[in-house]
This record gives sequence, C-alpha cells and structure tokens, in this order.
Amino acid sequence: MTMVKEKWRLPAEMRHGKKSARRGKPRRSAPKPFRQGLILGVCIGMTAALLIGVAGFLATRPRTVEPVAAEPAAADRKAESEPKAAISITSEHLGDLQVRIEAKVSAPDSYDPITKGQVVAYTDMVAMPMAHKNGPIVMAEMSGRQGVYEALTNVPMAGEYNVIVEVKQPMASTANQRLDVGTVTAK
Repeated sequence: MTMVKEKWRLPAEMRHGKKSARRGKPRRSAPKPFRQGLILGVCIGMTAALLIGVAGFLATRPRTVEPVAAEPAAADRKAESEPKAAISITSEHLGDLQVRIEAKVSAPDSYDPITKGQVVAYTDMVAMPMAHKNGPIVMAEMSGRQGVYEALTNVPMAGEYNVIVEVKQPMASTANQRLDVGTVTAK
C-alpha cells in the first residue's frame, strides 16, 4: 500500500503551497556533445571540400576549345572534292524474313547509269544497332537494266531495319533506307 501512496504523492512544492523560485521560460538543458561534434564535423568537412575545389580551380590551366565548325583535315577536303554517286534504294520484304534490295546508281551531275561498279549492302536492326548487322552483301548488276544492282538476303528477326547501300568503285558513296520486316508474309 505504501507504494501506491508514493506513486500518487504530490511534489513538496505543491503540497506545502510553495511556489517555484524560478519564473519565465523553463531552463534549457545543456547542448549534447554528440550534436556539437556532428555540427563541427560537417562545418570542417564543407570547409575542406571548398578549399580543395578552390585549389583545383587555381591549379588547372584553362584549355582552348576548338570550334565545332573547324576546317576539315586535308584528307577530308580531298574526299569532299571527289564527286559522289547518286543512289536510289528500293527495298522490300518478300516474306519469311527475306529481303530484296535494289539500288539504282548513277553519276551525280548527268544521272547516267554507273555500270560495272562495286556495290555492297548492309542490313542493321534499328532497335538493336550492331547486334544483328548483316554485310557486306555483294550486289550484282541486273541484266537488261544498266546501273541497277540487286541482292537478296535474310534478316535474323522481325523488326525495323536500316538498309545501307555503299558504292565503292568508281565513285564512293553511301545511302540508306528504313524497312519494316514483318513476321511471316510481305505487306
């Protein structure tokens, strides 16, 4: 029973009607050492990082940046001065992942057909570049149609492909076209 009485006992100030000697705001407890150490550590770390950044900025030498539209190298200028063949690509899906590529190759100014040229083709899946690239596929000139080259190829899976035709001789040139390959039959 005494335990219950002690539990419900009022503090001495309240029992005797004495007022507390202190008035106003309650006294704040002293700052905790962990909090002080944490704040001090953060301040020292930020100051050290700032000093390292300033030292790195002052120690490095600025570099001059070459303009994006700089003059091309001599080899590039030579390649630009050579005429490029005009290429017109027609590609179609024949069904069962088989593709027919036809390219009409002509001279750039006169549009005369280029015969007996070295023409190759590449197919590359758009969604997975370089994963399903086929080529070089040698294209043969069609009999009876001058300057028209043709090749048949199989692609590994259905999807959208980038068909690239490259003329190596007599005038170097490249052209490309997109082709959608379905699953079983052609369009």
